[in-house]
Amino acid sequence: MPSKKERPTTPTIRDVAQTAGVSPATVSRVLNNYAFIRPEVRANVLNAIRTLGYEPNRVAQRLRSTRSLIIGFIVTDITNPFLNTVMSTVESIFFEHGYSVLMSNTGANAQKELDYLSMMEAEEAAGIVVIPTSEDVDRIAEMAAGGMPIVVIDRHMVTDTIDCVLSDNVAGAFSAVDHLIRLGHRQIGHIGGPLYLTSGRERYQGYLQAMAAAGLPVHDTWVRFGNHKYESGYQQTVELTRDHPEVTALFIENNMMSLGALTALQDLRRRVPDDVAVVGFDDTPWSTLLNPPLSVVAQSTAEIGRRAAALLLERIKQPDLPARTELLPTTLIVRASCGAKRPLEMVEPKGGPGVDQNTV
Repeated sequence: MPSKKERPTTPTIRDVAQTAGVSPATVSRVLNNYAFIRPEVRANVLNAIRTLGYEPNRVAQRLRSTRSLIIGFIVTDITNPFLNTVMSTVESIFFEHGYSVLMSNTGANAQKELDYLSMMEAEEAAGIVVIPTSEDVDRIAEMAAGGMPIVVIDRHMVTDTIDCVLSDNVAGAFSAVDHLIRLGHRQIGHIGGPLYLTSGRERYQGYLQAMAAAGLPVHDTWVRFGNHKYESGYQQTVELTRDHPEVTALFIENNMMSLGALTALQDLRRRVPDDVAVVGFDDTPWSTLLNPPLSVVAQSTAEIGRRAAALLLERIKQPDLPARTELLPTTLIVRASCGAKRPLEMVEPKGGPGVDQNTV
């Protein structure tokens, strides 16, 4: 009789996963007959099970056989007011459908993002809504290819195989800068977000397009890039206005940097809008409470949440649907920080939305 040491080891679920080139959670999904496993992935797993002679623990399998009612929601910055309505809407819709939403905050940390994705997979979440740390997170694409229903918001992805819900950032930025130009500004600066994010690149693109459409030059030193945080908005505004006092208007890429920029202008004793006109991106409850109230490009936050939830529910029920990308319009809301003294005519900028006549 062979010694215990010489006995052949019993194959585990991890051995099956390694042989099939998938995660243990995906093997578990195949064993539990989840509907949203791609046929080729299911075939690879079943072939690995036969090859290795793996025998699942049927008792444990029966305990796990009920459908998961957990939805993962992974965001980069829970403190950003833009997400409040999005998260609330998503949670409300999934609650109505009998799901619980598990929210995770990565703080834009790529490793933390991977850890949360692994946790969602290990918990066999029914699906995930995610704002990725970048547009090329391979793990998200791998999980989607393995059968995990995923919807990405606020980012284009390198792969075109994942459902996405996005705002029309280019048109929104164009409408903001075009508005400043029609108010008479010619030296317009831009405090932008990280260019490794599609939202940052697209809003910068809209700024450039509006300036080019008006035949205005853009000096590289009129443009500074931050990290979406209050502190970077403050610092970049201090540096830009100190180095270029000729700049009479600023288009700022997100809400927290806008708040930092307004604080910097106040500390520098630059009057808004008399010395520097300002238009931000993202509307918040405090935008109307500022002095002066802040002109903004507003995203359809509630609709982003509704569409993300709807796409994910459809993906859970019909895993073989083709990937879809939904592009939602933005709205320019005119308040006093841009220096508008009277309502403007409704304008449809090239590729963009109209102007909300909320002039203060």
